[in-house]
Formats: sequence, structure tokens, C-alpha cells
Amino acid sequence: MSTRIRHIISEIKDQYLLFEDFCRPWIIGFSGGKDSTAMLQLVWLALKQIPNQNRKRNIYVVCNDTLVENPIVVEYVSGVLNKIEQAAVEQGLPIKIQKTIPRSRP
Repeated sequence: MSTRIRHIISEIKDQYLLFEDFCRPWIIGFSGGKDSTAMLQLVWLALKQIPNQNRKRNIYVVCNDTLVENPIVVEYVSGVLNKIEQAAVEQGLPIKIQKTIPRSRP
């Protein structure tokens, strides 16, 4: 792992463990694209380095289905989110998946 990536992970850990913000959850917007996947991967790696008893802040991975995506993309992202949710539970990480859809107009 590069020095730059190790530094980013270290910074994420420091921010996660800040006492004054401990109760404030983090929200990661997730589309399944390269940027949101990279961000989630960095947070995941940082959390794995934090002892279980210190993983008190919840992290919500939020994905919005705009209802106009290609069905293949929707199925792919849904499958990825299910795998993320399952792996988080198995690894004892405080990561929750939240799917959203737009409100319907009256």
C-alpha cells in the first residue's frame, strides 16, 4: 500500500475517533462508481484498523435510485449493496445501507 493511501487512511481514523463528533454519524453517498467505491473502501480499511470497542460512530452508505437508471445498473448496484451490508455484519463494522428513491409528486 502506498504512503499516500496509508496517510489518507490514518486521517480517516483520526476524524472517525474525534471525541466531540463521536455521536454524529457519517454518510457516504454511494453510486457504485469508481469515486464512491474508492471512498467506501478507504473508510472500510480505516475502520478495520480501529479496535471493535472504539467503532461507535455509525456510517450510512446511502444510494439513491432515481428511477431512470438502466435496469442492469440497478441490479448491479443492488447486488453490490447487499454484499457490502453482509460483509459489514460479518466483520462487525458499523456500516448500514440506506436506499432512497425520489418522492412522488402529488
